[in-house]
Amino acid sequence: MDVHCSSCGEPWDVYHLRHEAIFETDLDSAEAEAWRNLSPSKRLSCRYREKFKAAGYQFGASVLDVQHCPGCPKGANPDPDKAAIKAGIVELLGDDEDGIAAFMEDHGL
Repeated sequence: MDVHCSSCGEPWDVYHLRHEAIFETDLDSAEAEAWRNLSPSKRLSCRYREKFKAAGYQFGASVLDVQHCPGCPKGANPDPDKAAIKAGIVELLGDDEDGIAAFMEDHGL
């Protein structure tokens, strides 16, 4: 399943975001492995958001809510309508990442 960046529309594989993107940061492999076992709500603490931002990712309230990605052109900004819809989906479905992924893929988000 794919979700799309709200800024550039780049598709991102859900498995990659949930399990592999963390290894694109400067975290050592042991800490990156530990991150994969955190609850979805703890994966985006300030520390991890900063690590992802340095790698080119910015997320909403879930790692499946890609607001900005490494593929974005310089100066790209999220589409406000898509960002609002995605935020609502994440708020409604909470930690149900499979549900979030399915809904976003079904609606091209």
